[in-house]
Amino acid sequence: MSLTDAPDGAPAEPTQVLEFELGEERYCVDLDAVTEIIDRKSARSLPDTPPHVVGAMDYRGATTMLVDTASLLGVGSNPDASRVVVFDAADEEATVFGWLVDEVDRVTEIDPETVDDAPFGDELTRGVVRSDDGLVVWVEPPSGE
Repeated sequence: MSLTDAPDGAPAEPTQVLEFELGEERYCVDLDAVTEIIDRKSARSLPDTPPHVVGAMDYRGATTMLVDTASLLGVGSNPDASRVVVFDAADEEATVFGWLVDEVDRVTEIDPETVDDAPFGDELTRGVVRSDDGLVVWVEPPSGE
């Protein structure tokens, strides 16, 4: 099965995604996973966290882990990015994540026929989207586990 096929083998439907920028690169993530896009607030550092976690902030009463998305995706580092893409928690017990991004571009629809398999083996990457504006890397949202 490929990204262009639904589980039953039928052609997949278009998917709405949120496009964002990290440096000069463009990425997208399924819009259904996104709760909100906010300006970054002050954060507190946390001990014993992975290198891509830059701290935590309060978001609507929930502790939200701030992730240096560029570091997570292996394309540099920008722990001072000003925008936060907040993701739905899988359930009430799951961790809420906020990805730090340089800029949020737009919500758009991806036609499965414009998606190519990623040329690199990475569990975070769903594929590469061909668009009139160039290439956009489609990434998986955090699982909250």
